[in-house]
Amino acid sequence: MSRFLLQQVSPLCLTVAVLLAYAVASATAEHAESTTQDQQASLFRLCNLGRTTVELGSAEHFAVLSTGSVTDAGGSQINGDMGTSTGTTLPVYAPYSPGTPGLNGDLHPNTATAIDARAAAISALDDIKSRSDCETELGGVVELGGRTLTPGLYTSTESMHLTSGNLILDALGHPNAVFIFRTPGLITSTENRKVLLAGGANPNHIFWSAGTGANFAAYTTMEGNIFAGTEITYAAYCTHHGRAFAMGTACTLSSTLIGAE
Repeated sequence: MSRFLLQQVSPLCLTVAVLLAYAVASATAEHAESTTQDQQASLFRLCNLGRTTVELGSAEHFAVLSTGSVTDAGGSQINGDMGTSTGTTLPVYAPYSPGTPGLNGDLHPNTATAIDARAAAISALDDIKSRSDCETELGGVVELGGRTLTPGLYTSTESMHLTSGNLILDALGHPNAVFIFRTPGLITSTENRKVLLAGGANPNHIFWSAGTGANFAAYTTMEGNIFAGTEITYAAYCTHHGRAFAMGTACTLSSTLIGAE
């Protein structure tokens, strides 16, 4: 009887042992894979948090700098210098009074200061274009609305748009964290869309590069430094905490509040 039981139990025990060994091996493999993924995510995060900012040099003092011209439909408030590096078309402003529309800075129509600032802006743009470490490619025609993004380099192969909601940039408690958005095409928005800052994000460390133009609909709120290969256009009542560098043709304002803090 005992021998019969032993013959029946032994295969059962063997089966249980095999299943237990398989379960342990699977759990170990899953843990190792999870650990590897966590380590990769941590390294990716550290890479982005450790990214150095883009130096603007002498362009830092400009709120608006265009190669060709700057026009203002009226009612804009500009905190910083405004200039052109080849053309001489600039708006005419009355002496500045705090809290009222006007220019809180100097005009530079094709002056040596503006030309030097443009050279600095070109160097900054070259830096933006050369970066590839820890890149996140978002796709072709990219919708930025409705996202919350942490520090990093974000690229698209076609264009970027803020049309279906607001974009939150979360610096995760690191005020020097850098955000870079780069596309060979347009950057656009629809009315009332906003870039919102969280976790100590600083507009001075946010950079946008549009290979063609940047066009913002009425009441858009933007954050950071915008470089456009052709023109930058603001419809009425946009707010831009940062700087506008129109590297090709023109920058157009209309009751725009713009300038770096």
